[in-house]
Amino acid sequence: MPHENGHLADVRENLKDIAIDYIRERIFEQRTLRCGEQVNERELSRTLGLSRAPIREALKELEEQGLIVSVKYKGWFVADFREEDILEINRLRTLLEHNILEAVVAAGGPNDEELALAASINAELETIVESQDLDDRKMFEFVEKEMAFHEYLCSLAKGDCFWTRKILRNFSYQIRCYLDRRLYLKSRMQSSVASHNLLLESLKKRDVAILREYLFRRMENSSRFLQKTESEKSGMRPETGGETESPGRESAGARKDRM
Repeated sequence: MPHENGHLADVRENLKDIAIDYIRERIFEQRTLRCGEQVNERELSRTLGLSRAPIREALKELEEQGLIVSVKYKGWFVADFREEDILEINRLRTLLEHNILEAVVAAGGPNDEELALAASINAELETIVESQDLDDRKMFEFVEKEMAFHEYLCSLAKGDCFWTRKILRNFSYQIRCYLDRRLYLKSRMQSSVASHNLLLESLKKRDVAILREYLFRRMENSSRFLQKTESEKSGMRPETGGETESPGRESAGARKDRM
């Protein structure tokens, strides 16, 4: 019986992962689910040939990651992030990442092999930026690889750091959801690659003070970029006659209903 229960749990987990991958693909790659749009639980069940249980579990996990929100009496929606949301998320991510990398440096720092692997991931990012073949997939490929870069650096920490890594990964999804829907210029992607090179250089020097100075400068630069991006976006797209609240961005009243 315990073996059977374990097998059933594995099956449920696999079905949930299938649903999660499908929803993420629709949000990030196919772009058939956009910020603020409703996620139809019944349609997902029919399309994937799955019962509602793993679909619901998948949506709950995506809600935990910040990609999906549940609005009482309305259903599930793709999250829509405001600029101030992303500024806060980016500051928190930088602080957490700083703590992990400072621990890496305090423990002796990454070795040459680890630094070389991180540099190779960053080189792949540069190749994506300069590619003329990816077209609409460029942004998708870039954010995937950028997440891999940051996750690899965090993996260098000794010890588990389970919750820190979990939170950082969720933050990455949220920032990705924001940038994937906003103006993301080639110059910004080039700036990210250059920023990664500076980070690797500070890790190579194994100097906590330099690392701290770099990370907080990155946080400040990211804030300026996001403010500029919102300004450019507003200038390029016509106004719709006043801000309306997207279902994917919960109002205070909606949050209160859910509590």
